[in-house]
Amino acid sequence: QPPHKDYDDLCGLPDLNEKTLLENLRNRFKQEKIYTYVGSILIVINPFKFLPIYNPKYVKMYDNHQLGKLEPHIYAVADVAYHAMLQRKKNQCIVISGESGSGKTQSTNFLIHHLTA
Repeated sequence: QPPHKDYDDLCGLPDLNEKTLLENLRNRFKQEKIYTYVGSILIVINPFKFLPIYNPKYVKMYDNHQLGKLEPHIYAVADVAYHAMLQRKKNQCIVISGESGSGKTQSTNFLIHHLTA
C-alpha cells in the first residue's frame, strides 16, 4: 500500500470523513507532528513527552507569519492573535479546549511563552 500524503491542514483532505481524518492525525502523530490545522483551528495531540519544538529558534521562526505558511504550531496561533491585536487595536481570544489530561495547561504555557518572547 503506498504511503498516504501527510496533510497539515485537514481541509486539504481529498475525502474528508472520520476515517481519513483519524488516519491523517495518526500518521502525523507517528512522525511526532502533534499539531494539525483545520482551517484556523489547531488540533493538538498530547505526546506525553517533551518535543524539541519549543525553543527560541521556533519562537523566531513563527514571528509575524500567516497561518499555514509554516508547519502547524501553537506559536503560530499565538503570533496571529498577537499581531491581530496590534493591527486592530482590539483584544483577542484563544480558546483552549479538551479532555482532562489532554495538555490544555501545557498548551497555555507554550502560548504564554511565545507571547512573552
